[in-house]
Amino acid sequence: MPRRPWPPAIGVAYVAVIGALGDLHASNVAIGVLCLLDAYNPNTRRFLRVFWPFIATGALYDSLRFYLDPVTTGRIHVAGPYLLDRAWFGTGTHTLNEIFATHHWVIADLATGFSYLIYVAEYLALAMLVYFAGHVTRARSFARGFLLVNAMGFVTYLLYPAAPPWYVAAHGLGPALAGSAPSPGAAARFDALLGTRVFDDVYRHSVDVFGAIPSLHAAYPVMAAVLAFRTRELGWTRWPAAGYAVLMCFSAVYLQHHYVIDVLLGLGYGAVAVTAVLAWERRRPAPVL
Repeated sequence: MPRRPWPPAIGVAYVAVIGALGDLHASNVAIGVLCLLDAYNPNTRRFLRVFWPFIATGALYDSLRFYLDPVTTGRIHVAGPYLLDRAWFGTGTHTLNEIFATHHWVIADLATGFSYLIYVAEYLALAMLVYFAGHVTRARSFARGFLLVNAMGFVTYLLYPAAPPWYVAAHGLGPALAGSAPSPGAAARFDALLGTRVFDDVYRHSVDVFGAIPSLHAAYPVMAAVLAFRTRELGWTRWPAAGYAVLMCFSAVYLQHHYVIDVLLGLGYGAVAVTAVLAWERRRPAPVL
């Protein structure tokens, strides 16, 4: 398996470009360093050739901080998603988010908070299990699906920026306030119970304050569950993955991060992405690594 000069070159160029823009973070350096895996040995080259879509997704998400706000300013939907969700899935006077804001339980705070912390790790862990079990083609489908669903979600953030429920609870249904800070929403209760600042730290660095539609939190677990049921090597993970997907859908609403509409759209995006990558997998020969 010959070394290729372009993956390390891309990594170095990526770090150089972000540095030139004047906002280089440790995560950017980490992305650049991962591209150097192609230069180390055949095992790391094999790994990079399968998992590069995860790295590309990280770079794509980070890039949003440079153009998302300028592109979406003045076009953020606040009242529309709230009123639609209240009419379709609420009581007529309250959304489910508002009901959970006044009716919540310690066990649910802990369970939903934990589920929100591991939603990327769960998807990546299943991809790793498949890869190290020798099913490289399916691991590649996991990786491609992750990049595809995120790309679809990020484009939607640009075309239809939407305020999450916690924003409406804090600021009302008026026009979106420029420069609004991200918030952990009701996930703050998790930190309060455990005496931590995990969610505060995570959301302080969020770049998609108005990226409620679709719920990628819901998309990842449903994709993971579908792929688990389609993968022999993941037989023992199938029902835990399905249960986690259900918990995540509940968590997204319970923690005030998404409306029911957002969750349903997230499930739809996930279904499209996993269908596309499985179709691609059937049409393409297994990679030679």
